[in-house]
Amino acid sequence: MAELEFIHVNKVYGTDTTAVRDLSLHVGEGEFVVLVGPSGCGKTTALRMVAGLEEISEGTIRIGDRVVNNVSPKDRDIAMVFQTYALYPHKSVYENLAFGLRMRKVSKAEQRRRVEEIARKLGLADMLQRRPAQLSGGQRQRVAMGRAIVREPKAFLMDEPLSNLDAKLRVQMRAEIARIQQALKVTTLYVTHDQVEAMTMGDRVAVMRDGVLQQVDTPQRLYDAPGNLFVASFVGSPPMNLFEATVEHDGSRLVFGDARLELPADVVSERPGLRAYAGRHVAVGIRPEEVREASGWDGARVRGRVLLIEALGAEQLVHIEIAATPLERADLVDAVAADPGPSLGVEDLERSVTLLGRFDRPSSSRRAKRSRWRSTRECCTSSISRPASRCRRWTFPSPPESWGSDASRSRGSACRRDTRSRRRRGG
Repeated sequence: MAELEFIHVNKVYGTDTTAVRDLSLHVGEGEFVVLVGPSGCGKTTALRMVAGLEEISEGTIRIGDRVVNNVSPKDRDIAMVFQTYALYPHKSVYENLAFGLRMRKVSKAEQRRRVEEIARKLGLADMLQRRPAQLSGGQRQRVAMGRAIVREPKAFLMDEPLSNLDAKLRVQMRAEIARIQQALKVTTLYVTHDQVEAMTMGDRVAVMRDGVLQQVDTPQRLYDAPGNLFVASFVGSPPMNLFEATVEHDGSRLVFGDARLELPADVVSERPGLRAYAGRHVAVGIRPEEVREASGWDGARVRGRVLLIEALGAEQLVHIEIAATPLERADLVDAVAADPGPSLGVEDLERSVTLLGRFDRPSSSRRAKRSRWRSTRECCTSSISRPASRCRRWTFPSPPESWGSDASRSRGSACRRDTRSRRRRGG
């Protein structure tokens, strides 16, 4: 295995189209690093430059202790797994797995040993004589991975290998890829646009946007302490709720819409820089799972109107309209939590935001709880409390309180029993 390193790498098409800008990234030996970002962010271009399929406009790429800028792709000792599998349809599984070894003049005995070993690890031992047309999508993907693994390269490059699979198989295969990588301890650079894949598979995740590396960190650190508003809005499913507020009263109060929220003392004490923002706009970020129904909550509240409830079995996503100023998408690039600066410049926007809350399924009847939400069409949500570990100044999450009281659940159950009795009486 070997390390991978990008050193101030640029890729320019023509004279004015920059696909990758000043990329510096180190992938340690045996590490699984995921490049993630929206379409067109430059992640696949970066991968192709490592493979030698794209020329480097400027900078250096190292594999191990060797600079590979001018090395032919076949001599870089890397293996690549594509989105489209790239299997030979007229060859058996065994022949597909052994093809790379045969091209490198590996002895037949060694070919057989390696192929049979990797086939056992990937659950392909009973399928070695089948053709790709006789395999499922997941089995084909395992063959494509096996063909890369059997070569024992210095590094794996994976370009969205799960994109063609259905949702259930995608979950199974991402666990399988992570398990294989951990077992083999092979250096892996994995490209995807799916941030769920990135968060569940990578040792570290590198977020890109418009060819620029935004942040590199462990999945949990990216989630807890995003480096800028773009990362905050991109990482997490559902995404973070972001809106604008004004800081008042020496940094101890947030004002947005018709709400004036006194910040808890621990929030103010852990964010002394808020005082310098008095009278200025700040971006407030609230994760959906930190939104709670305010029954029994004594802290700051925000009143909103329920627009939509998405029942997902174990949880519900509740869309709540609140009076606040949304952030423009353009503001989600450079607004890094740092020293006081100018206002975000959000002026004549609509004065309402849809706040998305993620709630656990109630332990009492789901129908009773959904009926209560839909009949009232309003709720109070707590929005400010203790800060999450090392969160940025502009992120004020809520406490992990239960979102329903025992009393409210009892009322819901009683309501359901009363409804059933009326139906039996014909009422």
